[in-house]
Amino acid sequence: MGSKLNSERLQAQFEKYLGKVFLKNMTLVLAVGAVILAYYMYSDWSVRNSFIGVAIRAIPMVIILSLLLIHHWYRHQFFLLKKYLYISIYITLQLMMYAKCLLHLHEEALAPSVTGAILIIFLISLDIKENWRLTAFIYAFPLIVFTLLLIFIGKPSEKELLIIADIYPISIIGFIINRVHYKLRFKLFKSNKLLLNEQKKTKALYAESLSNNTKLEQQAIDARLIKEEIEEKNEELRKLNASKDKFLGIIAHDLKNPIGNICGLSDLLLIDKTLNGKDKQKCVELINENILHTHRLLENLLDWARAQSNVIRFSPAFHHANEMVEKELEALRNLAGKKSISIENNIPADLQIFTDQNMFETIIRNLVSNAIKFTYVNGEIRVDARLVQKENKGFAELSVADNGVGMEPYKLSKLFKISENISTSGTSNEVGTGLGLLLCKEFMDIHYGQIHVTSKPGEGSIFTCLFPLN
Repeated sequence: MGSKLNSERLQAQFEKYLGKVFLKNMTLVLAVGAVILAYYMYSDWSVRNSFIGVAIRAIPMVIILSLLLIHHWYRHQFFLLKKYLYISIYITLQLMMYAKCLLHLHEEALAPSVTGAILIIFLISLDIKENWRLTAFIYAFPLIVFTLLLIFIGKPSEKELLIIADIYPISIIGFIINRVHYKLRFKLFKSNKLLLNEQKKTKALYAESLSNNTKLEQQAIDARLIKEEIEEKNEELRKLNASKDKFLGIIAHDLKNPIGNICGLSDLLLIDKTLNGKDKQKCVELINENILHTHRLLENLLDWARAQSNVIRFSPAFHHANEMVEKELEALRNLAGKKSISIENNIPADLQIFTDQNMFETIIRNLVSNAIKFTYVNGEIRVDARLVQKENKGFAELSVADNGVGMEPYKLSKLFKISENISTSGTSNEVGTGLGLLLCKEFMDIHYGQIHVTSKPGEGSIFTCLFPLN
């Protein structure tokens, strides 16, 4: 049932297609036919002086001209009227040629008239594109009328009958050619239709494939983003674990030792009554030194904890670098004086740095303290600053240089990593945690700045900080 419906639908589409072809070529076919018919009408009138021949040809000419005018005025209307007028033209053309045969039945012009009729038959076989019933009517009706007139009125001789007899098999052959032509066109139309359907299916499958590929690509992107997010979370967890380990290590070791020293020295002062004034002074100095060390350590711990939890306040502004550095150096020169280390502030008085004051002071305090720790007795520390251009961006470059012990290259790559424990004792066996340099790196990252170090064993180190100018 479904196959039958599809066949009927396809046949209807084929008929519609033939209608479009018919309308598309109608004007040209009718115009050519009118010109040819007009030529033969002229020949009948002026050469043969056959007024009956002109009258016979006038009937199809009137229909042709009428159809031309209708089609010109109503190009997209009255399709059925145009169709049946077109069919009537071929019927009247056959009747015209059969009438010419009857007219010249007993004359030498009979053979050319039969030839003209045969030409009309073949023209119909190539041009008419109707179903077999209508096509059979187009062939049969004029032939039956002609046959009846021939029998009852014409009464041809045997020779004339032999000439006329060619029309009958030619009509049958013409009908067969027309049907074969029709079926071939239908098969070609069906093949083209199937090809178009396959193309549509292919395009639909291609579009679906593209859509699926897009979805797969999006899923791959999503999976990659999720993977990257997981990796970031894992890195954050690793850092948090390293921070926790560092924090516990500082509490367990670096805070315990100075507090233990303070307790031991205070107990000694309380218990040992034989200590003279000089020994007591020495104990007080050691207690003070341990308290100062613990205080600096606690300050760094507090700042570092705040930086890790992202609650530290960042309020950058332009400040005179020389004044801020000198303020910190005043507090650190006493520490440096114990090792007879000179500290020079070579920053120009008018140079300004765009920075958070508290963070900047912490950075200077830790970098200079670190330099004092690893500089020999009678050594030198220099603090310099200048404006520089890096990658078409302006920076204020601050450097802290010493002529101390320096570092091996393998230590430089681990210096600002919390997971690495590279803390070493200073030139006077000062202890440290490495937390100060980590804090400097945290604060420089908050400034969107950079910190790096150059060092050679035995020659000293230079810590350089780049502060963006805005």
